[in-house]
Amino acid sequence: MKVLVIKDDKPGHYNQTEGLILYLKDIFEDLEIEYIEIEIKSKLKRKILRILLNTFPNFFTENSIKYLPFFYKKFDTPKNKPDLIISTGGNTSNLNVWFSKIYKCKNILNGALRGLKEELFTYITTVIDLGYKNQIILDVAPSVVTKEKLRVKSEEFIDLTNLDSNQKYYTLLIGGNGAGYKYDNKFYDNLINFVKKTSKEKRIKWLITTSRRTPLDIESKLEKELKDYYSYFVAYNKKEEKILLAFLGLCTSVFVTEESSSMISEAISSSKKVYTIGNEYSKSDKNYKNILMKFEVNKQIIRLNNFDLEEKRIKFNNININGNFKAFIRNNFE
Repeated sequence: MKVLVIKDDKPGHYNQTEGLILYLKDIFEDLEIEYIEIEIKSKLKRKILRILLNTFPNFFTENSIKYLPFFYKKFDTPKNKPDLIISTGGNTSNLNVWFSKIYKCKNILNGALRGLKEELFTYITTVIDLGYKNQIILDVAPSVVTKEKLRVKSEEFIDLTNLDSNQKYYTLLIGGNGAGYKYDNKFYDNLINFVKKTSKEKRIKWLITTSRRTPLDIESKLEKELKDYYSYFVAYNKKEEKILLAFLGLCTSVFVTEESSSMISEAISSSKKVYTIGNEYSKSDKNYKNILMKFEVNKQIIRLNNFDLEEKRIKFNNININGNFKAFIRNNFE
């Protein structure tokens, strides 16, 4: 089966799409995967294209390819006719539909429709029930995290860095403003104090990485003030390093700032204890709050809105991550 993957410039989106590909590889032995990276010209043109797809879907035949440069700065066309198209996020969703019309193939969108009609997709994968008739509800957002990958990457990381394999580690994944969350200096000061306090009380060392959303001045502050408490620090905006799988493999607990469902889902998929760190002034939309509520009710995360770790003692649930997706595809995809 030939699969076309449409990518944008957001690593979290791409990792989720790769997670779906990983699940498909467990089902189909003959996958041939082709990747196309795209960039839209503007939000306005994305909106215009969405209206056209909803209103005149039959217009998007092979002859319509000549109009791609009007909507996209960067794009390509498939070298082979795909049997299935997969993508994640609003920037890829329009082209996902467009190509599925041209090549008359099935398509999967991972995430919310953002105004597109549900019938434009074969399936839509979501973490919560969004009311789509053709949705597949996942346990968590898809990711490439597996126990075997965590083992291999953590062993490679130990060999590369000479970290003490007998040391107990916690992992901290730091994001920044997004999904309705705004973190001020007080929040980061509290985070620094929490890391120091936890290190002393639990006798652990931290594995810390920031992300593209973390302000540069905050990265520098965290790196400087926490140098006695971490064994490894990645300042993402200074030098990106692909260490997530190694960090998740080495630690016993994961702490994640609460604005990123991708990071939270990756942490949950590691089968480690997962704590999310947010603030009570979040202005997240209803869907995002429902995702966090689902994870919390299912005992997959503990939310530490006040940085209070001691009172949070529950038994975490480990589940067969997204086994329902595999079962659904086996039963319904021909």
